Amino acid sequence: MKRRGLGVLSLLVAAGCSGSTPAAPGMDASVADRPAVDTGPVLPPMVCRTGAPWSASMPAFREATAEWGLGDLTAKRLSTADIDGDGWADLIAWNDVVNSRTDFSRPVTAWLVRVLLNRPRPADADAGVGRSFSEFTRASNFLAIAGGDGSHGRLVTVVAFADVDNDGDLDAYTGNSPTAAPAMGQDPDPGDRGTVLLNDGHGVFSLAPSSDATPGADSSPQTINAIFNDQNADGTIDLAVGYQAEVFGNPIGQQAQMFRGAGDGTFAEVTDQVGMTLESSQASLTTVTNNRPLYGLSMCDVNGDGRLDLLGAAYGRQFNLLMTSRGDMFRDESVASGVGGDANHDFSDNQTYRCYCQTHRGSCPTTVPAPSSSFTCGVRGDWRPGVDDQPWRLNGNGFSIACGDIDNDGDVDLYTGEITHPDVGASSDPSELLVNDGTTDAGTRFSRPGRMPTGIVPRSLGGDEGILTNAMFDFDNDGRLDVWAGGSDYPNMYGWLFAQDAAGHFSEVSRQAGIHHACPTGFALADYDHDGDLDVILGTSMMRTCSQAWGGRSVVRIYENIASDANWTTVRLVGRGAGGANRAAIGARVRVTAGGVTQQREVVNNWGLAGVATELPVHFGLGATCAIDRIEVRWPDAAGTVETFPNVRANYAVEIVQGVGVVRYLQ
Repeated sequence: MKRRGLGVLSLLVAAGCSGSTPAAPGMDASVADRPAVDTGPVLPPMVCRTGAPWSASMPAFREATAEWGLGDLTAKRLSTADIDGDGWADLIAWNDVVNSRTDFSRPVTAWLVRVLLNRPRPADADAGVGRSFSEFTRASNFLAIAGGDGSHGRLVTVVAFADVDNDGDLDAYTGNSPTAAPAMGQDPDPGDRGTVLLNDGHGVFSLAPSSDATPGADSSPQTINAIFNDQNADGTIDLAVGYQAEVFGNPIGQQAQMFRGAGDGTFAEVTDQVGMTLESSQASLTTVTNNRPLYGLSMCDVNGDGRLDLLGAAYGRQFNLLMTSRGDMFRDESVASGVGGDANHDFSDNQTYRCYCQTHRGSCPTTVPAPSSSFTCGVRGDWRPGVDDQPWRLNGNGFSIACGDIDNDGDVDLYTGEITHPDVGASSDPSELLVNDGTTDAGTRFSRPGRMPTGIVPRSLGGDEGILTNAMFDFDNDGRLDVWAGGSDYPNMYGWLFAQDAAGHFSEVSRQAGIHHACPTGFALADYDHDGDLDVILGTSMMRTCSQAWGGRSVVRIYENIASDANWTTVRLVGRGAGGANRAAIGARVRVTAGGVTQQREVVNNWGLAGVATELPVHFGLGATCAIDRIEVRWPDAAGTVETFPNVRANYAVEIVQGVGVVRYLQ
């Protein structure tokens, strides 16, 4: 298949203008002047694939780990971004071992964090031509420690990327979860906390100045997720950070925070100022105004107002979080929207409840049956009347919420990732699809069509079911989003791939597709080989039965997409910066109309547990259609600027720079 780099083929001038293209206001000339401008609307050659659809009778992915140089890499978590600005998605991989820094005196394969650049494969490589990942960890300075001697690299639990200083490259935030009272044999807290890193344009990072987003060692946040966004649409990146609470103890979680970016790598906390502050009293549990124990944050525009909304996957059977944007402020719509939990609060099939009723007959209805003979009473502790029977304790154990327009109707739907246990019963919310029913002045509403009707039913073989990571992406380029339900570390847990058909029904195709992977906990999505489809890299847990399944190694596997010969496009956006959209265009909405269908994507880097990640250019499958009627971009600026570009060639990656008015075709 045709491979592409960053060479510019030609330009489609949206307004039919000609001549040189000036730099847009607020943009340095190097961006606008990089390609030569044609003297007219000359299009590149039309490329039209057969459009033959993928069939479950053929593989969709091939495992190509050794060819990509990842055979010795071990990691539980993954992130991806083009950190060196060459147009190819790179990889960050890490194992979050309690309080442990990377020891650079050890062999590179033992480093806990690795930074790997996507490079042309060496000519003498056994695997031949193509791409592979090259070691860049120490050279990148990504693990720098203030005042360190260079012998160790910083503790990392969470990674996020954006252009925080609007200079045209991707900067980073890393968070971590140190433990103040480590178990015997574990390292003491090294003092590493949230860190902002500035990129020199070549993938080499330096520590940004200290600010509210980089607390000192005397603070004790356990960062579980961080998402760059532009909360006030001023063209400068902001930062949302979520923290893990003691989920098995105090049911009150730790307050997530919003930090306002100054454009120089520093951030000021504005959590209360933007209406994100929740309560910490026991009474707030009943009113569902409390901080929840969160395992994953996500941000997407569910109410369609051009600002990213905040979603939190809550653990402990509590309501998931939805805070929708209302201008510069957030409004809590967790319960009213239907995102918080489903309507099933019947706990009569909970085995722990049945154990309680067996010994407290006068406190339960006489119709409550005895617990199952296969269940051991006390294994989950005692049933607590007045607590375990309350609505705030009858939802799910959330880890990740993925966003996408699953039905191509122009709004954002959700797929939740939850853990369920068969003995807890049907009141425990499972992982499922939430369909956006629209927004009114009263708020946004979601419905739950159900797992069986949609077909998105992970195969748990009757045991514990855990979906720790998830995603919506079009793996077969047919123009419909598919669903990835990344499993957990419980027995018989794999990553499940669900293909959507033309009727909107899903079928589980993991094994047929060639991406049957046990215990996946890291997920990175990008077109790593630039052949027009999305490849997947997975990291692996070593908890419970996973170590045995993978021979005691947290293996990393890359699954190269070979799904179909359908048509596609990839759109890279560049915002104007301060006064326009942020340079990375995070929060932008892209709509592609082709063959009578309009699809949409939002520009984000990560979501969910510890940062499930994708590259910033957005990818569209076009099926049998090899011509694009139009591309519409809604920029994430204060004006909600919309630009439309008609008659775009398919099967190219394109770049759109805000305010320039042209589509740049990339090889």
